[in-house]
Amino acid sequence: MTHPTDPPELAEALATMDETLARILTEPSWAHQLLTATAVGLAIEEPFLVATTADIDAAITSVAECLIYHLPDVVVEDVLERAAAVVPKPRPRETHSQYALRLRAAAEAL
Repeated sequence: MTHPTDPPELAEALATMDETLARILTEPSWAHQLLTATAVGLAIEEPFLVATTADIDAAITSVAECLIYHLPDVVVEDVLERAAAVVPKPRPRETHSQYALRLRAAAEAL
């Protein structure tokens, strides 16, 4: 909100900040994107393979290499910690496609 005596540059800067904040608040977090992309990969590549913790960890690592490793180390660490906090353990005989549904739901918490 601007005051009538504010210079036009201030009004423009505030409008730009409002637009940036609105964009940030509507975009999914990096952790959300990481888990969603991992879920898509698991569901598409080998949907009927029984999910194991090793498979899930490998899939997350593979997606992380493409999606977040270009970010600063502190950000990568934060993303991986946030993602790890919500990643569900695979259930017995659960396939990759079944697990992917639960992983997407977990990503929504981020």
